[in-house]
Amino acid sequence: MHSGIVPIILLAGILIVLFRNKGSYAGLDPEYLRRRDLAALAKKLQLEFSAKDDFDAPKRLSFISWMNRGIDPSTNNTFHGYYQSYPVTFFDCTFSGGKNYTDYWSTYLLEMKTTFPVLHINHETMESHIAETAGLSHITFESAEFSHAFSVRSSDKKFASEVCHPGMMEFLLANQDLTIEINGKVIALLFKDWLRPEKVEHNLSRLIEFRKLLPDFLFEMPRN
Repeated sequence: MHSGIVPIILLAGILIVLFRNKGSYAGLDPEYLRRRDLAALAKKLQLEFSAKDDFDAPKRLSFISWMNRGIDPSTNNTFHGYYQSYPVTFFDCTFSGGKNYTDYWSTYLLEMKTTFPVLHINHETMESHIAETAGLSHITFESAEFSHAFSVRSSDKKFASEVCHPGMMEFLLANQDLTIEINGKVIALLFKDWLRPEKVEHNLSRLIEFRKLLPDFLFEMPRN
């Protein structure tokens, strides 16, 4: 074999090994795999997708109380578009809670044309205390089972009662992992976990179901 060919073959072999190693390392990286699967899911759902960090999004969405938790919030892995004809946006949220502590959430938003009062539906945790400190009144319901499972707080007791009708209570009791905020023209579905490709469609369907369970007359009533 010609002596000049040997170094070329050797170099090609080294590059192949490096390329294969890089691919194997990427394949072992759970975050790489998750983002790859999220990007594939976006194509399937025909939604726009960006994996980039967006440090301005928390400021734009600061009217949602959960976007004001922690310090140095940022969002990434953002989906945007229409799902079942509803305008939706969903993304990962990262909040720094101090030294060596990071809080991970995922948020699903559905935009509406009607402006509504603030309403929080969650569990009696530190999250419900956020609503309390925001001056939202605790709403009680006749259903002991529902009242035990969820804390409902709102600036408008009548609106809260209209939203939490028997059919909505039944839906929420069947989906007790949900944390929900209605604020202005947005419904926010929140999870203390990052976006998981295998759960996205299920959570989107539940967001849509919550929206469909809102009584039609709420969208016809004039509001201050």
